[in-house]
Amino acid sequence: MTRLFLIRHGDAYDEEGLQVDDSPLNNFGKIQALQLAKRLKHNRFDMMYCSRIRRSMETCEIVNEHHKMKVNYTARLNEVGTDTWPQPGIKSVQSDLKDYSEATKKIYKTFREIAESNLNNEVIVFTHGNWIRVLLTKILANGDPKTFIHFVVHHTSLNIIDVDDFGFEHIITFSDAAHTQLYETRI
Repeated sequence: MTRLFLIRHGDAYDEEGLQVDDSPLNNFGKIQALQLAKRLKHNRFDMMYCSRIRRSMETCEIVNEHHKMKVNYTARLNEVGTDTWPQPGIKSVQSDLKDYSEATKKIYKTFREIAESNLNNEVIVFTHGNWIRVLLTKILANGDPKTFIHFVVHHTSLNIIDVDDFGFEHIITFSDAAHTQLYETRI
């Protein structure tokens, strides 16, 4: 059994609610990452992967303070999607659905390659909300874009997927951000 911990980066939205391509973590995002690090400090990981986008790398670095592991950085874990990807109330145009379909294939291939190259290991992967949503949609609904809108992936949440010896995926935990609940209140 291979266990993959898929982690969404910490909060990186600025005061205006914007997050650009390479936004750093904001102060709240750093607190979230510290809480995640505390939660995972006793876990033993065999391999660590991370997106090449700054907010994901910063989250990874904070968690890795407890583990001191070599990190495998790859753009294949970078954020995907557009503002017009399948969303409630927005009619998706054909080009967006084609982009979504291509992203689904690439993400699932990356996930399977990571799982298959780390058989019987525990692997932590720092990535992005849409990346995780696309993967879950592929596993649960064969990539149906209508399913994509139903998933919310919280910042620094644990999304644990086991891949058994027969290659079947088992979603163990989805969007578990219990470590941040004390800090969710904003005035």
